Amino acid sequence: MLYALIRVVVAIMFAAFRVLYGARVEGLENLPAEGPFILSSNEIGKLGNMLISFVVAQQVLGGHMPRPIGFLDEYSLETQYGALFREVGTLPLFPHGQGMGVPALLKALQFLRQGKVLAFNPEAAISIDGRLVSLTRGVSWLGLRSGAPIVLMVATKGAYDAWPVWAARPQMSGSFQLRIGKPLYLNDGPCPQVSDEVLDRANERLADEMMSLIYQ
Repeated sequence: MLYALIRVVVAIMFAAFRVLYGARVEGLENLPAEGPFILSSNEIGKLGNMLISFVVAQQVLGGHMPRPIGFLDEYSLETQYGALFREVGTLPLFPHGQGMGVPALLKALQFLRQGKVLAFNPEAAISIDGRLVSLTRGVSWLGLRSGAPIVLMVATKGAYDAWPVWAARPQMSGSFQLRIGKPLYLNDGPCPQVSDEVLDRANERLADEMMSLIYQ
C-alpha cells in the first residue's frame, strides 16, 4: 500500500514541478543500471533537494537503480521524506551525530567494494546564496580509493531562485532543471594511497564538473 502511495505522490510532484517551474530531468541515460557508483548531488535550494529525492525514488521504484542505496548520514532519512527514503531501500551507514571521520569513510569504501551504490553530498552545507559551496574531500577520496565512478545529479541555479534556504515559502513560478552527468572516473582504477596533492586535483575536477552542470 505504501509503495503504491509513494509512486502516486512522486508522479503528482513531478507534474507540479513541470507546471510551475518547467522542470525536466536531463541525462537519465547516464545513471548506471548497477553499482558500484557514488551518487553525488548539490544543495542549491529546497526545491532542488526535493526534486533530486523524487528522481532517485522514481528510478529505484521503477527498477532502474539497484537497492539498497547507502547514505553516510541518517539525519535526512529521519527529517525529510523519511517514508519515501525507507521505502526505496536506503541504508544509513553512519548514524547522525557521530561525525564524518575516518570510520564513516572506511565503511563507505567497503560498501562500494561490495558493488553497491553510495549517496554522498560533497558540499558541507546547503547554499545560502545560490553559489556552489566549497566541497569536502570525502567524495573524491572514495572515488579515488574505490575506483568507482561519481555520478552527479544536480539542480540548476533556478532552483535557488525558486526557493532559497532562507525563505519561508517557495515562489510559485520560475525555471530550473535536474541534470545528471556522465559517470566521472577520477582515476583508471583504485588508488591504494591518495596524497593531498592528488586529492586536491580530484576535488577541483569534481567542482568544475558540478559547476558546468549547474550553470551551463
